[in-house]
Amino acid sequence: MGYVQISLDCPGCEEAVQLSKLAIQAGVHWLEAGTGLLLGSGLEGIRVLRREFPHLPIIADTKIMDGGYPLSKWCGKAGADYTVVMSAAGEHVVRGALKWRDEFGTKVMVDTMYEPNQLDVCRRMEDLGADYLVLHLGLEERAVETGRSALDYLEQVIGKVGLPIQVVGGLSVADCDRAFRMGVHSVAIGSPIVPGDSGSRMVEQLRQIVEFAER
Repeated sequence: MGYVQISLDCPGCEEAVQLSKLAIQAGVHWLEAGTGLLLGSGLEGIRVLRREFPHLPIIADTKIMDGGYPLSKWCGKAGADYTVVMSAAGEHVVRGALKWRDEFGTKVMVDTMYEPNQLDVCRRMEDLGADYLVLHLGLEERAVETGRSALDYLEQVIGKVGLPIQVVGGLSVADCDRAFRMGVHSVAIGSPIVPGDSGSRMVEQLRQIVEFAER
């Protein structure tokens, strides 16, 4: 079985909660306190999600580039199950986040965005002891290099590392179908699907993706 994560990149907690409720109607498995929510609402964004949805995993998309230990600590104490560290930050930062994981249990996702050699960095993060890999094609990258897809990274890495893998970055419903057929562990869904119309069309698209994950 695969998993579907909704990216909550709105700045306010109220909108994040409403989007989460719609996503849960569609069967979404994980909630992401997106970078936008963390910038707009701080750690309160995590606290509100934990309070409103106590049984769902919460991923804090912190995109940590420095302070792996203290930032993971703050997010973990606020209620996050995972924090996100950028592989480009260097091994010392990843090790800091892993130190907090070993002490408290907040797991570590490593985001490989902008890395020129995806397979090499994924293997290095696996050797370090990371819990999860995030293959991420960034917003500006997608806008400028329209022929690229986050699934390009997946093709390079799938089956060659032992860690679970997530793909993220402008994924369509069809992209998610393909990703799960390729063997990905999870997808993170943001724009253009979320927030989309923040209504029935978004819910229907998320529901289709959940069906791909659970088939």
